[in-house]
Amino acid sequence: MERYLLQLSEKPNYWVCTDIECGIVCVFEEKNYNDNQKFTLLENYQLPDANAIAKVAREMGDWLRANHYDKIF
Repeated sequence: MERYLLQLSEKPNYWVCTDIECGIVCVFEEKNYNDNQKFTLLENYQLPDANAIAKVAREMGDWLRANHYDKIF
């Protein structure tokens, strides 16, 4: 099973990327990832600290850049 799930948002021109393992969701505007990303944690998940959250967010950004560059830039 893939770690990440990328789907179109109901909001026009936005995408939703979910880290299935860690329960983090990022919503961002197409081609504007760095300027308006918003992360939320799913209800039943808990990360230990801010460093863990930052690591998960970086890994998601790396995956998006490697696999969906056209959607983030």
